Amino acid sequence: MNNEISNAVKTLKSNGLILYPTDTIWGIGCDSLSDNAVKKIFKLKKRDLSKPLICLASSFEMIAEYADINNLKLLKKISKNGPSTFIFLNPKKISKYAISNGDSIAFRIPEDEFCIRLIQVFGKPIISTSANISNDSIPYSFNEINNQIIEKVDYIVNHRKNDICKNSSSIYKLEKNGNILKLR
Repeated sequence: MNNEISNAVKTLKSNGLILYPTDTIWGIGCDSLSDNAVKKIFKLKKRDLSKPLICLASSFEMIAEYADINNLKLLKKISKNGPSTFIFLNPKKISKYAISNGDSIAFRIPEDEFCIRLIQVFGKPIISTSANISNDSIPYSFNEINNQIIEKVDYIVNHRKNDICKNSSSIYKLEKNGNILKLR
């Protein structure tokens, strides 16, 4: 596992794209602070630039470096119920291409030892988007990933390739007034 993390981090640091398993599905990842890397994801997925992306972080403390967090205790409680994506206002340092309408960013802390370790070693959030061409079905296993994706990423993590991943995360929006609205 350490070799896979080392190779993936080397790719991320060079603005490359990785294909990796998360706690929910296989994802395409890159440095969330790099405009160049994030634009590569949009090009690869043939995704409209107006559609935001999410970031994976290793902890709420890491998220706090990139977005304003209120009511940390409640967020931690909610996230114990399963994969939870939170939409935060006022993002900082994140690529402008990953941000929705210039004022919000989605973060999730994965429930996966490999992902947490990868993010910790990299030292900053990683973009994570489904490993499919936009509007195609989401692949639930490595074998279902479109060859266009496989051929154009810079590194494929050799971990959990035989697993079927069908988890989805709940999505919560943190509103300006402090309320938390469940979207999914």
